[in-house]
Amino acid sequence: MRTTIGIGLVLALMVALLELGGVPGEVAAVASQPQRGTVTTGEVSGTNCGVVAACTSGLKVNFNQQTCGTVTAADGSRWAVPAAVHAGPAAVDVYNDCTGPGDIPDYMSQVKTVVVDPDGVEVTGHVFADNYYELYVNGTFIAKDGMGMTPFNSTVVRFRAKYPITYAIKAVDWETHLGIGLEYDRYNVGDGGVIAHFSDGTITGPQWKVETFYIAPLGDPGCVTTTSGHDSTACQAEKRQGGNKAPCGLADPKTCSALHFAIPGNWAAPGFNDASWVRATVYPASDVTATPGYVRHAKLFGPAEFIWTRNLLLDNVVLARHTVPAPAR
Repeated sequence: MRTTIGIGLVLALMVALLELGGVPGEVAAVASQPQRGTVTTGEVSGTNCGVVAACTSGLKVNFNQQTCGTVTAADGSRWAVPAAVHAGPAAVDVYNDCTGPGDIPDYMSQVKTVVVDPDGVEVTGHVFADNYYELYVNGTFIAKDGMGMTPFNSTVVRFRAKYPITYAIKAVDWETHLGIGLEYDRYNVGDGGVIAHFSDGTITGPQWKVETFYIAPLGDPGCVTTTSGHDSTACQAEKRQGGNKAPCGLADPKTCSALHFAIPGNWAAPGFNDASWVRATVYPASDVTATPGYVRHAKLFGPAEFIWTRNLLLDNVVLARHTVPAPAR
């Protein structure tokens, strides 16, 4: 039997509680249960929440600043869109053609080691994300993507930690129309993807566990199922030349909805139980990016693969985890 998420189901539960004498707080608790998700509809305005406000390189790039907003659901709950951003430092760029010259030959001289465990081993990693990532190791924040949205940069991090090491990545497919998962004047559906390679041999691939916590744009949130993770593969979005489209966006972007799931506070910790999460889906680089930030430095990622959830187009906030009991090599 398939468990579906629908506005009708949530409303039915709210009505039932009211008929039984339930109080508004009880109704809100039912409507916003994480396993069912919370629906919001429509676009909201936002403000810059990134470290880059404008490109200064003089190069011709497609710049879109990282903006954040807050959308309110019918039950009164408030959700950061597309995602909350950590206040910590940005990773060092390997390639940056917005506030840098493009290739940065001496990037390693700028890297500082984040000490997670003083008696641990030193690990260097390269990370590329469409559009944004935050890296955590053994529950400790290491660095975030400094560009935020576009253009695309590639980055390097370094940390000291002891095994077993739990790698955790928060990856976000950013948007310019906050709250409905669409971007640019064409109201396109964006695609995501993240790839990482660490000097201890750890790489992104199908061995990682993933879960999505923000799904948009949706014409009918009932297309999402929760019998095996938050699964949006039955939802409609079309990959086409000139931009990916969703039915709600083609008809009227204001009618697009989003589905939000509460992110557990300890999701990056070694002891977090990710048994209900699914294995990462891997994608060829050509499905994610052809930008120089990745292409010119693809060798740094070796055999690592781009990972995401089962839906590259609609799943916008993806958490990924992988625990390494001992050095991979």
